[in-house]
Amino acid sequence: MLDARTQTRLQQILRRESRSLLQYVSDSFPWTNSDGKDALGQLQTLIEEERSANAAFAKFLIRHRIPVPHLGPYPVAFTTLNFISLDHLLPLLVEAERRGIADLEKDFLGLTDSECRLEIEKFLEMKRQHLKALEALVAAHPETALT
Repeated sequence: MLDARTQTRLQQILRRESRSLLQYVSDSFPWTNSDGKDALGQLQTLIEEERSANAAFAKFLIRHRIPVPHLGPYPVAFTTLNFISLDHLLPLLVEAERRGIADLEKDFLGLTDSECRLEIEKFLEMKRQHLKALEALVAAHPETALT
């Protein structure tokens, strides 16, 4: 049985990852011209991979008899990103992914249970791959380069 502190940390991770900017984008309908349709499709793939990882992590919690937390709403700041251009959104996603990786790395250091650490390592690996993919999308759209 995992201690209460670890359980709380794992619940916080699920809540944070389930309410990430990438997950919000799935419902915010970024717009692009026909040249950006492939990028939008790649973005949808990343969103689905993250959604699947969140579901797998929730199942991990359930297997360990940790209640799945109420996820709550997305951060209010995300509402300014509804219906924005994909070109404007991509650099924001890169920065959000970097912050998410840093947060997970801090969480990882605070965990002592090897099985929990393995689950967080899976998340980290996915997020690092997503960061590379997002950076490639930004590079493919030079007008969106980070300044």
